[in-house]
Amino acid sequence: ANIYPEAYVRCNDWMKQENLSAWTKTNFRKPANQCDQILDVGCGTGDFTRDVLLPSHHSSSKIVAVDVLSTMVDYARKNHGHSRICYEVLDITTQDVSVFLDEHGKFDRIYSFFCLQWTKDQEAAFRNIARLLKEDGECLLLFSAPFHLYDVWLEMAGMERWKGILGDPKEIFPDIWHYYPSPSLSDLENCRRKLIADAGMTTLACEVYSTDACYHSLEYVLAVLLPIVLVKSGTSEEETLSMRSELSSRLMKRFKITPRGCSVNVDLFRFHTQKVPRDDP
Repeated sequence: ANIYPEAYVRCNDWMKQENLSAWTKTNFRKPANQCDQILDVGCGTGDFTRDVLLPSHHSSSKIVAVDVLSTMVDYARKNHGHSRICYEVLDITTQDVSVFLDEHGKFDRIYSFFCLQWTKDQEAAFRNIARLLKEDGECLLLFSAPFHLYDVWLEMAGMERWKGILGDPKEIFPDIWHYYPSPSLSDLENCRRKLIADAGMTTLACEVYSTDACYHSLEYVLAVLLPIVLVKSGTSEEETLSMRSELSSRLMKRFKITPRGCSVNVDLFRFHTQKVPRDDP
């Protein structure tokens, strides 16, 4: 997904609050002060990594923070750098994480906040997360269910007026969202539980809940969301602007105007997982 860091950082306050809430209520079996290696998958702009994760672990621990977007990694390095944080570009769905493993080793704890809803190949993501964990290593994964942008994009992509212009949302969003009939929250939870188990992890806790995503302005939200939407090659600038105008008006109808800006309801998944130790041969 094409997300601009400067726009994103104006809209991620509610996500940081949800991250902190999820982190606080997760009962990790191994205390943070015993975790030497921490991985943050989908670190984005790096502010949560630097401001919350870093001070929450002991002073000799190392945090590796990765994102698939080099623009995000560059922004994080420039604005939230620290001697104990190593920011790197990594696609968590890559076929082979062995080079990354050789460089950093395995991790005591892996965090991923608001990343997996942008990850098409869910099976590969969970497989790699498990592979990067130490035996008995733990994970906290927080991500959304299908949300307003996906719903509106999918709706418009099926319309005669826009189907020749809009790209396919299936190229960006999780493959398991596209099953027919549309999966329920329970279906999506069970699918994730199976992927987690197949990857060699066990689910210690799972919470599915609804929250209000609050933003300072609709303008800020649209500045993040609109560039994500794919446009088919050969589409004129005029047609692209027309499509974005229609998309904006449809998105705006999903939001409630509040005294402090605007809000929209989002369903979230919080998974606490642990790698299953292999039996000694």
